[in-house]
Amino acid sequence: MAQLRLFIDDSGNKEYGPATSRYFVYAGVIADVAQVARLAGLFKALKREAFGDESVELKSNWTRQPRERRKRYLEPYGLSNGEMDVFVDKWYSLMESEDLVYLAAVIDKPAMQAKYKTPYNPSATAYQFLLQRYQMHLRRRNAQGYVTIDDMSGSTPKKNQWKDLLKLQHRRLKKDGCPLTKLAFDRVAESPQFADSARFDLLQVADFAAYNVFRQFRDYGDQWDRNDLERVPIYPWFGRILPRFALGPEGRLEGWGVVKWPSARRSKWAYVRRSGRADPEM
Repeated sequence: MAQLRLFIDDSGNKEYGPATSRYFVYAGVIADVAQVARLAGLFKALKREAFGDESVELKSNWTRQPRERRKRYLEPYGLSNGEMDVFVDKWYSLMESEDLVYLAAVIDKPAMQAKYKTPYNPSATAYQFLLQRYQMHLRRRNAQGYVTIDDMSGSTPKKNQWKDLLKLQHRRLKKDGCPLTKLAFDRVAESPQFADSARFDLLQVADFAAYNVFRQFRDYGDQWDRNDLERVPIYPWFGRILPRFALGPEGRLEGWGVVKWPSARRSKWAYVRRSGRADPEM
């Protein structure tokens, strides 16, 4: 039986509140366990080429924000903005590899609060939806699946540690199945692993994936739920990796590679390529 590993990172704020982000995202990149070292080696080689150092940690925010970019990459390694742009383009080219598959779960927090009297925690909701899609992917691949999550700190307003809550939720899902769909997580390992993203290149890839999904919904989330549109605008960097998201029948993206909750749509966005350009479309 094949063995796969899902590397997960998040984007947005985990808690509710007026000063927090509207959306919270868990996103992950799936790789064959037998290929993880080779794939990580490709990202390391790209870092050596650009920085002369394969241990450099990449984060989407650090590559985008001018101050962080200058502090973490340009000044320490003597790069120009143009050279950094070339590196980022090559990084995304590797992220487009056919050996990688992406999944994401997006929680619209104000919509959760409007829909439910006592809304479930955004982090727990997103993780449940993400693990559902991973389980279904594992069944399609006839594979056993493992989970590695970017190590996290911090706690809820009730002082519960986020990491401990996620471990507990994973164990409950594994033991009892999904409380909503009764899906059994028989293909998923008993416990997730937590790791420092600085040491795992595929966790750094997951960071980029999570931000780009977050940005897609931050910029175009309202369009995602509209039934009167023939297509939804695409955040360009999300568009780069869009073809590698898990797809259902007829290229369906919504509900397969990307699930957004709550959702007001009756039909489903699908991935199509036209004239070399990627668009989600009904």
